[in-house]
Amino acid sequence: MTHIEKQTLRDLHRPGWRGTWFVLGFGSLFYGLVAATAYCLSAQLYWALVPLIVANTLLSHSLVIAFHEAAHGSLCPWRPLNEYLGRVIGLQAFNSLTLYRELHHWHHAHLGTPRDEEFWPFTDPAQPRWKRRLAAVGELLFGTLYTPVLYLRALVRSDSRIRVGRSRRLMIWAEVLAPFVVWGGVAGVALWYGVFAYFFLGYLLPAYLAGNIQSWRKYIEHIGLTGDSWATLTRAIRPPGWHGHVMSESVLHEPYHDLHHRYPKIPYESLPAAAKVDPPRSDDVPVFPSYRAALVDLLRDLGDPKFGPAWREENVPMPVVHAEIA
Repeated sequence: MTHIEKQTLRDLHRPGWRGTWFVLGFGSLFYGLVAATAYCLSAQLYWALVPLIVANTLLSHSLVIAFHEAAHGSLCPWRPLNEYLGRVIGLQAFNSLTLYRELHHWHHAHLGTPRDEEFWPFTDPAQPRWKRRLAAVGELLFGTLYTPVLYLRALVRSDSRIRVGRSRRLMIWAEVLAPFVVWGGVAGVALWYGVFAYFFLGYLLPAYLAGNIQSWRKYIEHIGLTGDSWATLTRAIRPPGWHGHVMSESVLHEPYHDLHHRYPKIPYESLPAAAKVDPPRSDDVPVFPSYRAALVDLLRDLGDPKFGPAWREENVPMPVVHAEIA
């Protein structure tokens, strides 16, 4: 790598305010559509409900990705605001920013290994196929609830790798319990006043669908890959044309997820420029033109979901066969 390229990468690592404006804009639009959903339901404009719910689902998914950026500290250059926005989004997405950050560190530091607990049980060859299939069904159909349970497992199990002080552990538990207290209270009030349908269509259903989209995208990016590097463990997606760029921008350039694993501290808005400096290597892993094309590749592996170099044939331990004594 030349000196000019190194300087370019240094410049790309400087966070800007684009992510902050993204959250404020998409968040305002989300609650505006919640109000529009309530109005259409009260006015019996049922034909408008489906497009409103679809739009709010996509907005919710984009905000979940912004939560990921906040966990990296690159959503906003002012740290207190970055943490505040991350916790507000986490409250809406039933996620703890502090706990997610702890687990996500292991995901980047030990991608695809048994220490990558974001992808348990798929990174552990000791786990039977039926358990991995059951986990995939749970995550892909009930992602909004499955994900907090997965993270809690990593926190409370006896040999947990999460080592935090008392204050941070209290923060984790506060962030874990807050969504259930807040939204449980809102649901109770909605039931009491007979307006639960408004709450369900305006928030619960889009949140449920967004959680599933998040899980499918997570699987598309990693499940089925058994390489030994960031390039061979992440599907590279580069949608062409202006419409592809708009789609990529709307999901904070998640299609550049391979480069995110190479440069995890680069803010999302700089990933397209980073791709010009360090383009994907098609000899390591194919470059897909869309998530749809990458989904087809995932579906070939979904019957036996696995992830990581431990699944390579030379690394999978052979079963012990006990010969009978004549």
